[in-house]
Amino acid sequence: MSSEHILSPDQNALNSLHRMARELTDADIRNIADLKGILVWGWHAVDILAYMRLQPARDTFDAWMQDYLHKGEPTLNVQRDAHWDEKRHLSLLELIDIFSETDLPILKPDFYQGWQDRTVRCHELREHIAGIVGGAIAEEQREKLLLLLAAYNRLIHLSAEVSIDVSLVWEALPSLFAFIDMLIDKSSPAGPPMLEALQRCQSALKMKE
Repeated sequence: MSSEHILSPDQNALNSLHRMARELTDADIRNIADLKGILVWGWHAVDILAYMRLQPARDTFDAWMQDYLHKGEPTLNVQRDAHWDEKRHLSLLELIDIFSETDLPILKPDFYQGWQDRTVRCHELREHIAGIVGGAIAEEQREKLLLLLAAYNRLIHLSAEVSIDVSLVWEALPSLFAFIDMLIDKSSPAGPPMLEALQRCQSALKMKE
């Protein structure tokens, strides 16, 4: 009998939101290490939810963007998946960039390659994405998201001493919640349980105040 199991993107995102809520509930607000689980599961939810919102509209994007939204093969393949190609996956910085309000400065100019002017290409992409999700990241929210992304990268990806003002991270977390809220497709069957899980995260954060 096969022991293979299937995890859908919406189940995966919901699981991450539940995990973030638990991490928030158990966290010591003075402990830098306790930020890791919160940021890992929060950004993981963003990653999946952004894909879930954009992938159904894949054919409406230019070819270069369509490559990032390919469904791929769901079955685990060691040779393929152990050699993960980050270049064919939208990074968290790129997600913040393309979901930003149209006229905000570009965060990663080299992402917008092609024959068009990069600013024009960025603005057109942002306008298209805002039309899909019904909103965009404003300047103040973006600054806080960049702080949270920097903290995430520092804690998770760098094998070096870490010094962080944890109060700034806690104060910035509502911006991450707002981003997640924007990405949730509220008309889908998965929408209500995701919003409920997000509410648990918000309530857990309030308890820390």
